Amino acid sequence: MKSEIPQLQVVTAISDSDCEDFVSQLLFSQGWSIIFRAIDMAGLMEFLEARNGDLRTVVIYKSDLPNFDTDLLESTSNSKVKNICIDEIEINSHKLMTFIRGQLRLPLIANSMASNSNHLEASQSSQVSQVPSIRKPCVITITGTVGAPGRSSVALNIANYLAANSQVNLFDADTRAPALEYFIGRADNNHQNINLVSLISQEKSSEASIGKTSSVSIVDLGPLPPLTEVVNDRRWQAGFINRTLEETTTLIYLCKSNGLSLIRLEQFMSQFPVLLRNLPIIYILNQSGSTREDRALSNRFLKMCEGETSFILPMNNRINTNLAEPAKRESGFGRTISEIGRIAQEVK
Repeated sequence: MKSEIPQLQVVTAISDSDCEDFVSQLLFSQGWSIIFRAIDMAGLMEFLEARNGDLRTVVIYKSDLPNFDTDLLESTSNSKVKNICIDEIEINSHKLMTFIRGQLRLPLIANSMASNSNHLEASQSSQVSQVPSIRKPCVITITGTVGAPGRSSVALNIANYLAANSQVNLFDADTRAPALEYFIGRADNNHQNINLVSLISQEKSSEASIGKTSSVSIVDLGPLPPLTEVVNDRRWQAGFINRTLEETTTLIYLCKSNGLSLIRLEQFMSQFPVLLRNLPIIYILNQSGSTREDRALSNRFLKMCEGETSFILPMNNRINTNLAEPAKRESGFGRTISEIGRIAQEVK
């Protein structure tokens, strides 16, 4: 079975040696294959003209390359070669990989549909008013750091919010430490529209899938192994993780309010671009206290997630024994329930 992640070969064309080394090390850490490092325009063109490979080639360049010629470089761009300029991008691992991923995203979609779009355009435009829209299944995947950051509790509360208006399939896919059945048993309120599905009770099939219905699906995936390992692993758990991430419409990543969890979060942010998907992510710092250290951790979390959707949930022991009620989001749990309500609104 081929990996679901597109196979790429990378060419760098950057004059500044420090910048080129940073970019190369970053791409290598994502498991990308760097096949050539151009030091001038002539060398880059000679390599591209002589190249005859089956895999897609990505040229990551800066216009400071000696004798750089924009028109000459663009003449090499085709279905197999994508040129990406990083002149205006801050040399920051997360921002750089997010930008590169964004540049690669559209061709992957456009190329797969180009052969059909022109043929169907006329007939679709005449029938569009007669065909009812089909709502894509909503798949919310919840993961996070190791050390029980609160994935199951947050999954249950979000499920209860969304169950007020829709049938919710709640998947316990944490095969190492399943907890959803336990927490549902302790909860004071269980919405009748929530259907719990335990992955470990099902057959370990490589074809197991969760997004085949029109209802809302929430998946407690447990802690993710390193993504560079997941995309190359052929065991059934890794296959399920890959397919779940492919079907996911919103990913929620939780970490605890401590220094080690934030280190793990930083590692995840640097690895996630290997998926090359436009996947909305919500970051949550859970069980945040009011001490000076907690405030410092909160500030660090917000700085790390700058430009991303993020929430901070305050410390609340009752969150493990009660499901949130939409009608009472401002009472009982106070700010915790209010924030969970806001998170639920983000994934609708």
